[in-house]
Amino acid sequence: MGLGVALSCGLLLFEKRARHGQEQEALAQQTARAHELATALGYPLHASEQLLDTLAALAGPIQGKHEVEDLLRRMLASGPTHMIYGLGVWFEPGQFEPGVHYMGPYVYQDRSRRGAPQVITYDWSTSSYDYPRQGWYLLASQRGGLITVTEPYFDLDQTYVALTRAFFDDQGRQRGVVSLDLTLPMIGEVVRQANVSPAETLYLVSPQGALIAHPREKELLAWAHKRGRSPLSIAELTLEDLQAWEREHGLDRERRTTEVRVPTTGWRVFASTTEDMLFSDVRRERWLLVALGVLLWMGLGASGMVMARSERTRALLRTLAERQRQEEERRRLLAQVRRRSAELQAIIESMVEAVMVVDAERNITLANRAALALFGYSSFDGHRIDTEFQEHSPQGLDGQELAFESLPLLRALRGEEVIDTEFVLTLPPLNRRRVVRVNTAPIRDESGHVVAAVAVGRDVTQAIELERLQSEFMKMAAHELKTPLAVMKSFAQLACRTAHPAPVLRRQLEGISRGADRMDRVVRTLLDASQLQLGRLHFEKKELRLRALVETAAALTAAHHPRHPIRVQPGPDAWVLGDRARLEQVLSELMDNAARYSVAGTPVEIALTVDGGEVEISIRDEGIGISEEQRERLFERFYRAHAGTPHDRGGMGLGLYLSRGLLLLHGGEVELESQEGKGTHVRVRLPRLPEQQPVPEVTSLQAPTHPPFEPDGEAAGP
Repeated sequence: MGLGVALSCGLLLFEKRARHGQEQEALAQQTARAHELATALGYPLHASEQLLDTLAALAGPIQGKHEVEDLLRRMLASGPTHMIYGLGVWFEPGQFEPGVHYMGPYVYQDRSRRGAPQVITYDWSTSSYDYPRQGWYLLASQRGGLITVTEPYFDLDQTYVALTRAFFDDQGRQRGVVSLDLTLPMIGEVVRQANVSPAETLYLVSPQGALIAHPREKELLAWAHKRGRSPLSIAELTLEDLQAWEREHGLDRERRTTEVRVPTTGWRVFASTTEDMLFSDVRRERWLLVALGVLLWMGLGASGMVMARSERTRALLRTLAERQRQEEERRRLLAQVRRRSAELQAIIESMVEAVMVVDAERNITLANRAALALFGYSSFDGHRIDTEFQEHSPQGLDGQELAFESLPLLRALRGEEVIDTEFVLTLPPLNRRRVVRVNTAPIRDESGHVVAAVAVGRDVTQAIELERLQSEFMKMAAHELKTPLAVMKSFAQLACRTAHPAPVLRRQLEGISRGADRMDRVVRTLLDASQLQLGRLHFEKKELRLRALVETAAALTAAHHPRHPIRVQPGPDAWVLGDRARLEQVLSELMDNAARYSVAGTPVEIALTVDGGEVEISIRDEGIGISEEQRERLFERFYRAHAGTPHDRGGMGLGLYLSRGLLLLHGGEVELESQEGKGTHVRVRLPRLPEQQPVPEVTSLQAPTHPPFEPDGEAAGP
């Protein structure tokens, strides 16, 4: 009897401790089921995040509208179309193309009919929507390169959540935000499939408490409608609404609820289970122990063996079930990785641009067909970038050999982004020189460390050669025209001086001479533009008094434009190092434009100021001005801002191009501010020499050794 009582007390103590352990195990299994749903949701979200990161990396260097649209279509086609609704690239205002404020192309799959094509839209690139001021855009900009998940929102006939992140140019400056929209019905389907028992409810809630998915969605919406609300989707209900609904239906009693978070999103997965289901094993064990207590007096030893065997059997079954689940998950993930890899490989292989990836050890790990064709190889297997390029070093366009560590791919491995870098390659398989334009970017792991680098390049040899031939042709044509022009002018002048022609004939001969002068100026301008483009301009630099040059140019401009007051304001003088003729040429061009595009009688104000190691020449007029769109192209070759307008004054569009080029070769710069109808303000800055007292030079007020430019339509004026 005493042994039986002792064994019974021990059995009761064992039951208490076993019950506590089994309850904790049941709660752990409930948490594990919630984790399993969170993991199932995390896989498509992780794939979407990878797709968004890839889109951000590829969108950073893109410049053309068609390139953006083509990239969006390819990326949407490579993603999980059953969950992804659309993708967008939203550029910072004015950062995409000159004169384009809003640039936000968005691509989506039209699901209204099967087989419908992708649709590109710019419906949200408007001032009425003003996407740079939207909350999702601002939040993505604040978080830099991190991905942000928005709260659910309803649009048209579906509910969505958006993944957003900022993307950057090679200088690390933000170019805009990329976005990816997921459809909540597809996420809800994953949640519904996870709910396999009526005694346990698994549902999903956003960080702000909005319901994302619930297996009893229809009942919740009907409950809300009875209370006078009109939610279009479950996302308009909150966790507080769900708790109120559960209280009204008595679903909050005798239940245990746990929550886990979906990685990176902040979403919360709740598992709410009835205690009858959760602790069914515990209660069965309790009845078993009661039965065992009754049978204890019949055989204590047998009961102990049954309990031990039961526990070992359950442990073995749990182990086998977990191993089977892990194996199935591994196979599913492996199949998904293989499919995504094949899709990405197809995209890369179909690209016109050459794509090459190099790992941190400088091994070439990937190269598409365009890259193999560009470099003249059939395969890059076993190749390293250092062995390829150290033996055959690339050269710059100036013919200078580039340092190996300055190559774009090596810079990308150091974390830099390189945009539109050009260099010359001469590799044995090619047997000829090729000019390559390359963009590179680093590839980082989850911790932000650079693990590889990607380069996208294009052969621009023909374009560079065409530009060189154009410059050579301009130079050759200019030289060929100089001699007949000189002969024409000489004979016209000789006839005027020796033959004493009649007045009518004299006027005709003088017209020939003026025409020859005009053609000579055109030829000289073309020759200067060609020499500047080829980098062959010759300078005779010496120390010059800048005020004398300004006054000389002003006097020449006043002679050509007697109806315009050309005023040089009193002020300090400064010494500069430069070519007198070239600097007079620049100043004459800028002043001539200011007068030419001003109304007769309006002044042109010129001032000279000294600021530290620089001297500034200011030229201000009250002319017709230039629009903002035109100002961005003023210094391009052959650009004429007022061509085809009532203000067209003729010219070839080379004056401002040459002016800026000559100033840059003197270490200076030029800036232009203008408003249509109010005038233009041009600032020329040059390096200033230290103060000195040499014998002043006498500056001639005659025409400079190089005639003024033929006035152009681009106008530094008004």
